[in-house]
Amino acid sequence: MHIKFFKTLIKTLSLLILVAILIGLTLPQNYSVNKSIQINAKVETVKLLVSDFSLWHTWSPWGKVDPSIRFALGEPIRGIGAHQSWQSDWGYGEMTITSLSKNRMTFNALLKNEHIIEGEITFNEVEDRVNVTCKINGQTNAPLISGYLSILSEYVLSNTVSLGLNNLQTVAQLRDQKTQLDTNDSKISPSEN
Repeated sequence: MHIKFFKTLIKTLSLLILVAILIGLTLPQNYSVNKSIQINAKVETVKLLVSDFSLWHTWSPWGKVDPSIRFALGEPIRGIGAHQSWQSDWGYGEMTITSLSKNRMTFNALLKNEHIIEGEITFNEVEDRVNVTCKINGQTNAPLISGYLSILSEYVLSNTVSLGLNNLQTVAQLRDQKTQLDTNDSKISPSEN
């Protein structure tokens, strides 16, 4: 009686695994994230925070999302060709800024030598605000489970990018306010005679 039950259980589990693999093979391997935020700061402030990897620790959410993550900065640390890599309990990756203009930065990232990401951050000044948009397109290449990893990656990145943009908003606005206060203080301070 027990042998028949175990044979049925093994057949059922095998069938479920096969169905899960077949579904996974039909799922798309590509994913996309597109998030925006308005920041009350100068476009130069926002652009500097995004295009200088040595400043990412001030707003990047990855340290909170994954406390085990450790970043290493390459040369140069800012602008086109800037490079950073990271290692954590979840794996490793690297990111490079591929272009930088007045209102746009593009980057490439590679995770575990198999997960490819292309991204773009735009900064559009509207009146005294900056509309910041982050677009990420990724592709997973893990055999049999790429579709599932794609769904998971889109979910994680969507939430993490939103958190990062909120952090960027806070840091940029505080930085601009401090600059304005410092400028006003220097105008008000008495001149030396």
